[in-house]
Amino acid sequence: MKRQRQDILGKTIALLLAMQLFLIGLQAKTRIDQGNSTLETLTWLIQQYIPVLVKVKSLEEKTPKKEDSKPKVKR
Repeated sequence: MKRQRQDILGKTIALLLAMQLFLIGLQAKTRIDQGNSTLETLTWLIQQYIPVLVKVKSLEEKTPKKEDSKPKVKR
């Protein structure tokens, strides 16, 4: 039961982070449409993406891999 709850939580977090990246992309498009230069917007976009990618990386490091959770068989 606990494993299932963790899976649901992990998928929810992944969905929210993906939505955040999508919204950042939309905001970048709006900035370009409003007249900001493409280079300026790209710089802003990278600055917005970095914290999200850092969150993803830290979540990957905290999450145990399925292979690690299986008991190892001694031969």
